[in-house]
Amino acid sequence: MHRRSITNDAIKGGLVLAMIAYHACYVGAMFDLARLELFSGFWWMFPRVIAAGFVAVSGWNLAGKRAAGSGFGSFAKRAGKLGLVALAISAATRPVLGEGFVFFGVIHLLALSSLIAYPLLGRPALAIVAGAAALVAGVLLAEPRFGWPYLAWLGLRPAGLYPADYLPLAPWFAFVALGAAARDLLSRRPIAERNGPAGRRAAGPPAPAAKGWPIVAALAAIGRRSLPVYLVHLPVLYGIGWLVAQRASR
Repeated sequence: MHRRSITNDAIKGGLVLAMIAYHACYVGAMFDLARLELFSGFWWMFPRVIAAGFVAVSGWNLAGKRAAGSGFGSFAKRAGKLGLVALAISAATRPVLGEGFVFFGVIHLLALSSLIAYPLLGRPALAIVAGAAALVAGVLLAEPRFGWPYLAWLGLRPAGLYPADYLPLAPWFAFVALGAAARDLLSRRPIAERNGPAGRRAAGPPAPAAKGWPIVAALAAIGRRSLPVYLVHLPVLYGIGWLVAQRASR
């Protein structure tokens, strides 16, 4: 059985909080409660760094799951669960956002990546090559626009269409592959190197200081619930933004 890492969960929790902070600012700008330039500079880069972090951690966890002995059936089951969530997101956003609905967002990417990353797990060199190829393809496809939307999930961006939460395979699968490769490469380091000069872990409390440990534990608790938090926080923020905008307009 694959054991969860409190460090990974804490990183995910920190990314969740960063995502909530960004979306709060986004909703504030949408309801004219804040003046932010969301499509350039820091506010353009910030959400993409968060997304890259989420996707890389997912790749890391996929490699850990495979190293623990999970077979393809387990990955297919994960993909199926995420796929159902992804379909629900698409269905819920279609009437609200119209043609800009979420048709291939982060959950769609993670669902598909659970399947296509499987042959790369445990093969870090191959994963790095695949990640580099996805990244290069994403760069090359960043500017061109195409007259059909059917291959947009690959990274062939359709002309005149700007979907919300759009993370196509090129370049975003690169972060899954590279996250998996990083985990596999780290696990191959000699035990003595990983555990310190003495070749074993020092006895005593965990590495974080006593005052910092509750914060790490709290972040890990959020990280373990990242999917439900992801699904709930945006409707809540939109509702709060709408209420505040209504009161401000009176």
